[in-house]
Amino acid sequence: MSYFYCDTCRYCFSANALPDRCLDCGAQTYKGKPAVHLASNDEIDELLRIQAEDAKISK
Repeated sequence: MSYFYCDTCRYCFSANALPDRCLDCGAQTYKGKPAVHLASNDEIDELLRIQAEDAKISK
């Protein structure tokens, strides 16, 4: 499983393969390039930080 990032809506998500569009907003392109790409380490770190905060709040 890999992490992907949408430049259009800034959604970061995990998936088994690179989708042809964002799973959140449906964008296929952003500024003439594919909207979704492999997430950078910084983008993944931010996602994991937010998920950890959400888990603390849910308790």
